[in-house]
Amino acid sequence: IGISNRVTNENSKCEMRKEDRLCFIQPCQTNILKTVKIPRGETCQPTFQLSKAEKLAFSGCSSTQSYRFTFCGVCLDKRCCTPNKSKMITVQFDCPNEGSFMWKMMWITSCVCQRMCSDPGDIFSELKLLQ
Repeated sequence: IGISNRVTNENSKCEMRKEDRLCFIQPCQTNILKTVKIPRGETCQPTFQLSKAEKLAFSGCSSTQSYRFTFCGVCLDKRCCTPNKSKMITVQFDCPNEGSFMWKMMWITSCVCQRMCSDPGDIFSELKLLQ
């Protein structure tokens, strides 16, 4: 799980505000191709889901519900798959001996595979480091 943040004025008062949300683009696995089934005759599978719902772990806490996320898939032809459409959900986490908290989280609804990848297969290849 990662944290995405932005500064935006998309609100009723048009005021600059910082927004944070959790994001989960792909599960951390060494070989994602074993998880993603690419249909016969195709070179890409833009989205996939894990076989079962799982609880999320964040800062030693776990989500109260199990989720079956949609993730961005992979391509065999040097394209990369990135989120195309998403929505926001609220996830509640319970912490041992410390109560609970809620976080907004990006829920991917669809991904798109494209050729604009400076490093094929790296979904973060377009990000630039600020110095």
